[in-house]
Amino acid sequence: MIIPLGQFEVTSGKVVVSDPCYDLNPETIIMGVLENVMNGNWNAEVHKTEVRDWGEACSRLIAFHDAFAGRQDELAWIKCNFIVGVDSGQAGIFDVNKYRLPDPGVQEMEPDTTDSDWYYVCCDMTGSEEEAGVLDGGVVSHSGLGDGGYAAYYAVNDQNQIIGVKIIFIKDADL
Repeated sequence: MIIPLGQFEVTSGKVVVSDPCYDLNPETIIMGVLENVMNGNWNAEVHKTEVRDWGEACSRLIAFHDAFAGRQDELAWIKCNFIVGVDSGQAGIFDVNKYRLPDPGVQEMEPDTTDSDWYYVCCDMTGSEEEAGVLDGGVVSHSGLGDGGYAAYYAVNDQNQIIGVKIIFIKDADL
């Protein structure tokens, strides 16, 4: 079952593919920052699959530029050179300028000892009935069967701009 989640906007030309619990660190292998991303409105959808002895679970999170709406099944996917490490049971695709925004009034020099409102918005979305949702600058979903390492993929247009990103939580072969 495919559930359309709505749209978000990419304005920076870069997206973070990560569990929202992690601070931004492009040098680690458990998250990725994709560059040369096509700016504009992106559509998001979550695919849910019935898993034996588990029930319904999020199997894929897919985001694609609005210019390719209706043609997302035709995209040629390329595997990313990182894994999406998950420790909070969720992962998403976020504009780099909207990733892990600090709460208003928090000084940058203060130690980060609590999670931000931004992170709690992600948690509320993945804890909802749909287990996914769109927020300002991104999309997040529950990570299939929970914590672990997941594969990410991207698709490009003729100008080599990234126009699609997906995370696969449950492969068809795992069913």
